[in-house]
Amino acid sequence: MKFIFLLIPLFLFARINPFEPVLTPNETNITKFSFFNKVKVKLPSNARILKKVIFVYETLESDIKQKEIKINKNIDFHYPFIISQKKEKFQIKILNFPIFRMYIKNYKIFIKTKNILIRNFFLAEPFRLVLDFKSGNLNFLTISKLIKHLFVKKVVLGAHIGFYRIVIYFDTKYAYKIKKDPEGILIELK
Repeated sequence: MKFIFLLIPLFLFARINPFEPVLTPNETNITKFSFFNKVKVKLPSNARILKKVIFVYETLESDIKQKEIKINKNIDFHYPFIISQKKEKFQIKILNFPIFRMYIKNYKIFIKTKNILIRNFFLAEPFRLVLDFKSGNLNFLTISKLIKHLFVKKVVLGAHIGFYRIVIYFDTKYAYKIKKDPEGILIELK
């Protein structure tokens, strides 16, 4: 009898779906990135020598780091300092490979090919995107092209049984989105 009284509280707190969260959020917060444009800094009237500038930033891993730039130059306090970040517009870079053509511009990569993308994944250290395209049995040596571009460092093409692989090496970690197009695929980096 005592055993039954011990089991009753357990049934009172039991849920139909034990994997459903107990608390449900009232609203969904979607974070939108706002990029830094510029800021003006005016120093006090007794400032005469700018010793250093320190940038404190957050990394992709959420670590807080800083970069210090030593200056040691005379300044005129009447004029403000303007710190700005300007995005560069890149010239289009075209890479020709035996079985596809690649276009790189403004953090977008278009791979023009009639072959179907069968899988994609990324690898870290160094950050690279791996793309496998279905094809017949191709037989060629691995082709590697170094690129002097801002965010793409190298592209490697290799032949495998039933598919070919494109590996794109980047300068750092990026979030990316792949869109299929009738003439190939578009990769957008963020």
